[in-house]
Amino acid sequence: MDSSTNMTPFVKCLMFTVVCLMIAGSCCEHSLDRRANVAKRSDNDTYYNIYTKINTLEKYVSNLETKLQTRTKLLRQVLKSVIEMDSNLGLSDKNLKKERKLASKKNALGFTTKLSGSYSSTSSIIRGSLILYNGGNAYNGTVFTCPSPGLYLFHVSLMSNSRLGGILIYKNSQQLTLAYTGDENPQVNGASVSAAVWLSVGDQVYLCPYSSPLWINLNSAFTGVKVH
Repeated sequence: MDSSTNMTPFVKCLMFTVVCLMIAGSCCEHSLDRRANVAKRSDNDTYYNIYTKINTLEKYVSNLETKLQTRTKLLRQVLKSVIEMDSNLGLSDKNLKKERKLASKKNALGFTTKLSGSYSSTSSIIRGSLILYNGGNAYNGTVFTCPSPGLYLFHVSLMSNSRLGGILIYKNSQQLTLAYTGDENPQVNGASVSAAVWLSVGDQVYLCPYSSPLWINLNSAFTGVKVH
């Protein structure tokens, strides 16, 4: 006789319940293991992502810091160059002003010369014995030739013991003024005279004796300067 036929309905129901519980337990265990594995992988992925992002952020910050240091160094070099350029420009401006001032002094039109010697003719041109200043090189030792138009001032100081001693200032062939020491024959007498005159390019100014013979003391002088 089959054993299953001898089982009572209660026993069959009990066995069915046990089998169901075993199957359910196995399924539940499998489900928990699966969930645990999934949870474990998820945690690992989360940790991996966080560390990866941290590493990436650290690299980014490091690169940014390097770039900032490079830019800072570059800016310092640029600033240093600008300061040096500004300093050089300042020196250049000072040098330029100094050179212009020196050039203006060198190119200032004017001259001063000492006079001396003896002259036996009133047609003689009195020569400079020692040129002290000759800005513009317009005075050649005997005649001043105007290089640029303008108002000029000329001055003569004469020391002489010649009777009727005197010096005339000429513009081209025109007599301007006379420095006259007197009619008598003194030991040494002095006289001076000035003349302001407008000159055009090429006009000439020079000195001639008022009378002859004329002896000129070495302390005499002739000066000319452009005033405007």
